[in-house]
Amino acid sequence: MNWSPQQERALDRVGKWLRAPCNPPKPFLTLAGYAGTGKTTLAKHLAAGVQGKVYFAAFTGKAAHVLVKSGIPEASTIHKLIYLPRDKCSARLTTLKKELEETKRRKNHKSEELRELEKKIRDEQKNLSRPDFTLNYDSPLWGASLLVIDEYSMVDEQMGQDLLQFKCPVLALGDPGQLPPISGRQFFSEKPDVMLEEIHRQAADNPIIRMSKDVREGRALRPGAYGTSRVVSQSNVSDAECGALAIAADQILVGMNNTRRQFNAYVRGLLGKTGPLPEPGDKIVCKRNNSREELLNGQMWTVDKSSSKGKMLQIKANDDDGHRVDCVAHKHRFLGKDQELSEMDPYLRRAANEFDFGYALTVHTAQGSQWDNVMLLDEWRGSSRKEWLYTGITRAAESVTIVQ
Repeated sequence: MNWSPQQERALDRVGKWLRAPCNPPKPFLTLAGYAGTGKTTLAKHLAAGVQGKVYFAAFTGKAAHVLVKSGIPEASTIHKLIYLPRDKCSARLTTLKKELEETKRRKNHKSEELRELEKKIRDEQKNLSRPDFTLNYDSPLWGASLLVIDEYSMVDEQMGQDLLQFKCPVLALGDPGQLPPISGRQFFSEKPDVMLEEIHRQAADNPIIRMSKDVREGRALRPGAYGTSRVVSQSNVSDAECGALAIAADQILVGMNNTRRQFNAYVRGLLGKTGPLPEPGDKIVCKRNNSREELLNGQMWTVDKSSSKGKMLQIKANDDDGHRVDCVAHKHRFLGKDQELSEMDPYLRRAANEFDFGYALTVHTAQGSQWDNVMLLDEWRGSSRKEWLYTGITRAAESVTIVQ
């Protein structure tokens, strides 16, 4: 390929890091760049030249799907690559203890075998003491030559430290123009080792890239068409057109939680779903991790069946990867009783899962994900407005309609 001078310098810097004697001088390297600068293209090129197994992963399933669409068919979520639900970790501990006893009974066993098994048991016992997801000590990352992480701003301190446990070099890709995570300190938060600022020639004509660049550089977006994307004034959008835009969008993004609730109710009404609780076909979003049932905060689901179970809901749902979940959930978020849920006794709160309708999400919640067709309500006037709008626009892969 014809690389720009800036891209050539980036390839040289990452290449030297990977070729360092023994292990790289530091366990990870950060490659940052704005939308359209070619981060993923460079990472794929670098990966092709690495001897040994290379893995690609992202925080959310949607972000992993973007990697798949860009030509990385084995891309997965970080959770799937390095974590296990607690019950599987418990089963592994039981197996290790049984293996230890069987090894001791063998007359010709070696002391090294016992020490290795005892270490694995100690590691697994420590693993089980973690409050959430447990490490998968059988992860294929052991012995891999490189792990490429996309959307590194979503990786917090704990996950970052967990990634380094596998002794695999990590190339972390990120976009400094986006919002910081809602909570927690991001692990890859230092000044990036390599920074790309020049828009790749093939990306320069992409309307979404042009719009995001204008926003990042402080220019206002004027109403009008931008290829298949467009910017419209709310005062010029009729009720019928608003409904058509909402139904056509793969995802609606907003700034405020009140707007999110209103649009979730609005879209459900357009779809003929008038009850306050989820029905078959409803789009819902997980709001809290649950390692035992392999649920991730921000994960999107489509309801297959939902029924009241006293004060709870029994929900059967599917995600985009074909995974199924059958679980008990609180009704509170669906009923708009978030405050009541937050004041609940922690033990009772964790006795069931938390979901909400997912037709509309805030941009803050949508970080790390991407959809083909996005409808964005440009209503955020709080801090980091420029980063908020940039993040919202770049959640769209093919087209975005911005309603001002």
